Amino acid sequence: MKDKIKSEEIEEDFDNIKEEDISKEVHFKIDKDAFKAPFTCHGRKTILVGKKLSIDGIDFNYSVWQCKTCKKEYLDLEQGRKLEKFWVFKRLLEDKVITIERNMNYDGKTFFFRFPKELTKDLHKDDLVDIKLLSPEGKMFLVEIRHGK
Repeated sequence: MKDKIKSEEIEEDFDNIKEEDISKEVHFKIDKDAFKAPFTCHGRKTILVGKKLSIDGIDFNYSVWQCKTCKKEYLDLEQGRKLEKFWVFKRLLEDKVITIERNMNYDGKTFFFRFPKELTKDLHKDDLVDIKLLSPEGKMFLVEIRHGK
């Protein structure tokens, strides 16, 4: 009983925490297999369940790992990435994205543009760029930057 009271007090403390209550930066390490399925909940392995989201007539099918006991749902790394990309396209459809207009440059051979320095502070010269063509006329792209090497 004593442990239960302590855990309830701790949960209440976390619910009422404010930004000014945090005094220093905390570092922690996440295990490389932390998002690897199946997950364990209530002492049992979760099961794979199909889910469907529909927005403006666009259907998105994905899977979640669901606990049989509490019905809590978990996403593995792959499904989390798919769902995140779907949310990006949802924001695009709703026109709720930050838009930055840049001038196009030409060096005699290639067209290019520069990213504002505020967006590039975490980029490195070894990063890789995936460019996906979104329109057949070649005027709309999705650019994704991922860490290289």
